[in-house]
Amino acid sequence: MERPFDVLAIGELNPDMILSGIDADGPQLGTEQTFTDEVLTLGSSTAIACVLMQRLGLRTAFAGLVGKDDYGTFCISALDREGVDTAGVCLSDTHATGITVSISYAHDRMLLTRAGTMAVFGPDDLDAGRFARARHIHVGSYFLQDGLRPALPRLFAEARRAGCTTSLDLGWDPSGRWDLDELSLLLPETDVIFPNAAELAQVTREQDVESALAILHRAGAAEIALKRGGKGGLASLRSGQRDTHPGFPISVVDTTGAGDAFNAGYLKAWLSDAPLRDRLALANACGAATAQASGGIGGLLDLSDAERFLTRRPAAAGVP
Repeated sequence: MERPFDVLAIGELNPDMILSGIDADGPQLGTEQTFTDEVLTLGSSTAIACVLMQRLGLRTAFAGLVGKDDYGTFCISALDREGVDTAGVCLSDTHATGITVSISYAHDRMLLTRAGTMAVFGPDDLDAGRFARARHIHVGSYFLQDGLRPALPRLFAEARRAGCTTSLDLGWDPSGRWDLDELSLLLPETDVIFPNAAELAQVTREQDVESALAILHRAGAAEIALKRGGKGGLASLRSGQRDTHPGFPISVVDTTGAGDAFNAGYLKAWLSDAPLRDRLALANACGAATAQASGGIGGLLDLSDAERFLTRRPAAAGVP
């Protein structure tokens, strides 16, 4: 019997307030900076990736926690409009929905996050019976999810027993701990992990990429899809198979959600059993399309947006 969902995304759910059009190169304490644009849009790594996977043609569902407040209503409505199943989103009587303020500079961004419900969302808010209705489980912002993180090894193992594959977006660790020992409990139950270059260096305590990848593989990572921004992506399997794909030259408007778009494109191809290079090609195209617009879900509208980038590189294989 076919499962109704390709992907069940589990994790944080909150809006982003994005400030852009900043002339300064970066934040500077003690100064005043100006910006030209602001927008309130759906935020959170897991939710952005979920929406973009839906736009790429995957059937998606979301499980998370929001407060009974305007931000919570905003997030659920945003998912509903995209066709994402929100039956797994719970409402908290005691905690407010979190929010992230994204300050977007020309070459990077700074995020300020009030965690709210994302920090307390845990296994008690999750109906594990939904695992059997999905082909794949994706979790984002691993280090931000204090309530969910300790239970993830058990939940991923349970999902696998239910016939699911699994993926994890590492995200930044605002605590600065970067606990590889804790992560190592989860990696053997994870099919694909998505770090960026800075996160990989932090969690492995190793600046050399090759050495860092080897550390993560020894810790249990089966497949690492490394996000390298404008440099493109690198995929590394524990078996030793490796491939890379260059990025696409673009004029960056806002990098918010570009990494989540990379995840979405990679998983779209991965779930179609595409070769490594094709996974990276679609992932890079999705990330580039997203970075050309403000907000995590503002730039990649459908699969054709990514395909336009792929046609610029005839050597890349077709989109699955």
